Amino acid sequence: MSMNHYHVLANSPEEEVCRLASAVLEHYEQSQVKLLSGPQQGLVMLRVRETVANSLFNAGEVLVTEVKLELDDQFGFGMIIGDSQRHAMGIALVDAALRKGGDVADWLTQELINLDAQIMEKNRKELALVASTKVEFERM
Repeated sequence: MSMNHYHVLANSPEEEVCRLASAVLEHYEQSQVKLLSGPQQGLVMLRVRETVANSLFNAGEVLVTEVKLELDDQFGFGMIIGDSQRHAMGIALVDAALRKGGDVADWLTQELINLDAQIMEKNRKELALVASTKVEFERM
């Protein structure tokens, strides 16, 4: 996949991720899902790139929820910042289905392309809003 599906899933609303995960579960029997670990919470170090010196520094620890599972013997992984078991589980199911390939993966890829476009549009609007307020300040 050209786009980063983890990025799209993490930035999509939980309802959208759960909708995709439900579609995956409709295709594969629930009995074909084997939870390997989680949903569990952990702390990961948030590393930030400082742009001027282009150096990495640790900004602090962030709470994440992660899930590892198998869908029809295919590994899947999901992680989300914050406390959201459903979102992490949904990401893991979609991840496993994408790795399996086939019709379900093709359908998911198209859905993710649509979600990615929505995220980019939302970001574009927010940036435009920021830019418009910046103009106001300069005029003052």
